[in-house]
Amino acid sequence: MAGPLALALVLGLASLSFVMRATGSFLPSVPSAVTERMAGLAPALLAALVAIQVTGPNGLIHLDVKVPAVLLAGVLAALRAPFIVCVVAGALVAALLRAVFHLN
Repeated sequence: MAGPLALALVLGLASLSFVMRATGSFLPSVPSAVTERMAGLAPALLAALVAIQVTGPNGLIHLDVKVPAVLLAGVLAALRAPFIVCVVAGALVAALLRAVFHLN
């Protein structure tokens, strides 16, 4: 489980991302400096969530079925596959590894 600071940061990033997306249509003239800084918010949020999920309680990488699933999803994303394809492929890899090797 991630520490309280990490969870607070992830929740803060998620809230900020939601607010920016929700108010985007109401604010047609957002300054370019704000939009440039917000462009990296979604990838940062995704990276934070992945980092929390693949680390154990001691902060070290916890190798389980999530690691190959995330790697496959990352490769598919790098190849510009649609997001839903990345998510479904990662979930299928995790499910197959759990079924074949009887992992948690």
